[in-house]
Amino acid sequence: MYEDQAKGRTEELKGHAQEAAGRFSEDDDMRREGKARQAAGKVQANYGETVDSMREATVKNPISALAIAGGVGVFIGLILGRR
Repeated sequence: MYEDQAKGRTEELKGHAQEAAGRFSEDDDMRREGKARQAAGKVQANYGETVDSMREATVKNPISALAIAGGVGVFIGLILGRR
């Protein structure tokens, strides 16, 4: 597990705890903040998983990754060159 995934999962757990504490104390602001922290943690963990899968795909198929990166570069160049 990489850094972004670990941080994201940690934030999710903190959010669950904060939401539970908000429910227990009947503090709606704390409960909403906990839900927001959970969502942010989930996004960060998913980002880490995506980066990891892209890293693995690049290591397994470096030629394909280079071709895709080149194609994206040409596409962006064409879009920006038309201005």
